[in-house]
Amino acid sequence: MSGDLPDQPVLSDLLEERLGSLSPPAGDPGRAKEAGRRLRRRRVAVRSGAAVVLASAVVAGGVAIGLDGGDGGGDEGRDVVPLGRLDFDEGLRAYADPGVEVHLGGRTFPADDLGRIDVDGAATPFGLVYYDGGVPMLLGEDGRTRALEPGAERAGGPVPTAKADSAKPFVAYGAVLAGRRTVLVRDLAADRRVAALDVEDRPGLAVDALDDGVVVLRDEDGTTVWDTATGAEQRLAGAGTRVADLRNGVLLYDGPPPDGPAAADYRLVPGAVDAQLTFDGAHVLSWSSTLRPTAQGGAPLVLDEGATGPGPQYGWWAVDTDGSVLTAVPDRRGQGVRVHDCDVPSGRCVDLGRLVTLGGDPQFIGVDG
Repeated sequence: MSGDLPDQPVLSDLLEERLGSLSPPAGDPGRAKEAGRRLRRRRVAVRSGAAVVLASAVVAGGVAIGLDGGDGGGDEGRDVVPLGRLDFDEGLRAYADPGVEVHLGGRTFPADDLGRIDVDGAATPFGLVYYDGGVPMLLGEDGRTRALEPGAERAGGPVPTAKADSAKPFVAYGAVLAGRRTVLVRDLAADRRVAALDVEDRPGLAVDALDDGVVVLRDEDGTTVWDTATGAEQRLAGAGTRVADLRNGVLLYDGPPPDGPAAADYRLVPGAVDAQLTFDGAHVLSWSSTLRPTAQGGAPLVLDEGATGPGPQYGWWAVDTDGSVLTAVPDRRGQGVRVHDCDVPSGRCVDLGRLVTLGGDPQFIGVDG
């Protein structure tokens, strides 16, 4: 589909009164298309000693996200009030003190002033793709929400986590269309549907990665890759293998090595399922500010900020939508953490400020664990 997408209604008259003055200026298509060349998703987080399973609640653009798991249940009224213009030129730089305050696009919002959305979102240069009752939505740089598939029905069960493409301005997500569960890929720069795949007869299907228009799909029988350019789907691995990430022809996996016909198309790198790759596929981000190389004999990438010793370190990490690495590390001068945006491949970091973390562990936005 193409053309303008419909805005969603405000959450309540009260919120409209409090925030209605934040009228967004006109969008800038040129800047959005430039931003579309940069993209990403996902968080890696750990505590010193043993890894800690972090709460998967995420907060986005002034939106405190509920924990209904994207199953179409939970609270109603999770559309986002118009927030006014956001700035995604340096990536979303999206992080939160859960339930307290949210940082997104260079602005700060009180989390309790806004509605709730579910957890299965993806950060893109065009904003946050998320689900409202299983209906895919986009919170854009203009600060408004739009339906990505206006004809989508509310989901009666789980929908796949949305994934973003770092090589193309694409995002993959699930929707229920004409009563059937479907995985779709949309070009956010052109606002058009690229491809659709009916998965009604594949229970529990998940989208594990998206790279250069190729979608990694996992169901109870194993993992396949779906090339949206050709429509072909090919077996990648059995049920015991999990794909952690796919970037620039490098496939990061956990479990048995992929052995399907599609595996020959990729450089296979073992790693933890909660790790991730830099956009060029050259390094693995996993629990440390030292990123290990994926090629034999390659040099590690060491960030200026965050613990860099061997083994799991105390901190939180995520690759932002422009390919940089966001880090949250303890603030030596007081309560909470310092958040940094670190360039790849130089490792140089910019201090984004202090996050007090009254609401718990710091959380990155539009990423999955």
